[in-house]
Amino acid sequence: MKKKIVICDDDALILNVLELALKNERSNVYLVSKSRELVAMVDEVYPDILILDIDMPWIAGDDIVRELRNSEKHADLPVVLMSAKSHGKQIALECGADAFLSKPFELDDLFLLVDKLSRPSYR
Repeated sequence: MKKKIVICDDDALILNVLELALKNERSNVYLVSKSRELVAMVDEVYPDILILDIDMPWIAGDDIVRELRNSEKHADLPVVLMSAKSHGKQIALECGADAFLSKPFELDDLFLLVDKLSRPSYR
């Protein structure tokens, strides 16, 4: 079964690069550019991993992680938060994200995190 990865970032270039990097014969990638649409996408897709930017218009990434952690349905969803903020790692720890990726990042670091957090679907 293919791994399902949802990526949420308001930067179209980052979305496109991550899609190209992660989409393959073992993974389906779903892109969301508006944070206010993310929870509905997570409900629809039931991803194996969520990759999410902290700095999003409408709803910040760390607030979304808190919402997911407080939901019965998605509390165990592996989440990677990413940001260029100097204190992004602290934000990720405080909101309950599983991992943090500092922008700019190397694709090898992304691949390592995705492999580390991969597991059977939590459905």
